[in-house]
Parts: sequence; C-alpha cells; structure tokens
Amino acid sequence: MKIILAVDENFGIGKDNKLLFHFKKDLAHFKKTTLNNIVIMGRKTYQSMHGALPKRENIVLTRNKDLKLDDALVFNDVDKLLKYIKENKKDREVFVIGGSQIVDLLLDYCDEAIITKIYAKKDADTYLHNFDEDKNFKLVEESEEIIEENTTYKYLVYRRIK
Repeated sequence: MKIILAVDENFGIGKDNKLLFHFKKDLAHFKKTTLNNIVIMGRKTYQSMHGALPKRENIVLTRNKDLKLDDALVFNDVDKLLKYIKENKKDREVFVIGGSQIVDLLLDYCDEAIITKIYAKKDADTYLHNFDEDKNFKLVEESEEIIEENTTYKYLVYRRIK
C-alpha cells in the first residue's frame, strides 16, 4: 500500500474537511497516479469529495457500521479490508488518500508515501504523519521544484526501510 497526499510545510492536510490547496498540476498528478487502481479513504474524505473517484475502485474505511454507499465499498474492520485487498488487488496498486486517521490506522501496512510538499503554511486543523521525522521511512525521490499560483511545491517519495 502507498499513501498519497499533499501537505503544507507543517504536514497540514486540511481544514474544515477541505483540502488546503488545489493546484491543477498536482491534481493531475494524483489522478494519473491513482487511475485504474484502488483508493482507500475515510468517510469524511469520501463526503468531502461528494462521491467516489471515477475509474478507480473506491473503498471507505469507517467506524459507522450503518454506512451503505452505492459507489464505494465500505469496511468497518481493518483485517477484513486487508483480506479483501489481498484477494482482489490483482495487478493494481492500493493508495491511502486520507484523512489523517485512516493514514494512521493503515501506516504499518504502507511501504511508500508519495507526498506533495507545498512550501507554504496554511491554517490547518488536520495533520499528516510527519515522514521527515519517521525513522522507519527514508526520502528516496525528490522532484524538481514546481511553481503554480506563485507557490512552490515538490513531489517527495518516502519508502519504508526494511
């Protein structure tokens, strides 16, 4: 499994269930990376997107046992989710796309994090695990700087140290 998210300088990812940034190039990168694959998210992330992402298998992990969705599979149990992925992954990649609680729950099962690091600070109320400080992950790839809307960002890839 891989994590894919955009963060500000403090690893902030959102405020009031909304993304901090909306850069066209970054959203295109997210789409290209996750297309035709499996995406796992929490209920709040699913609701903030107003439905499932097209051309991807959408999975929602939630404590809400009554949640039923027409356009996404719903799991209430991490072990059942992992079993489903093992049996149905085929040649697809699996991406954890948020929110922070879901990342924390699934972090031990993730071998890679694809992070859009945005060199700006926003007023966030939700933060991602700080991969810069995690001794279990190592920065293995770093893109050139991208400037969009007068803001600089890079794509960073962190890989779990085996």
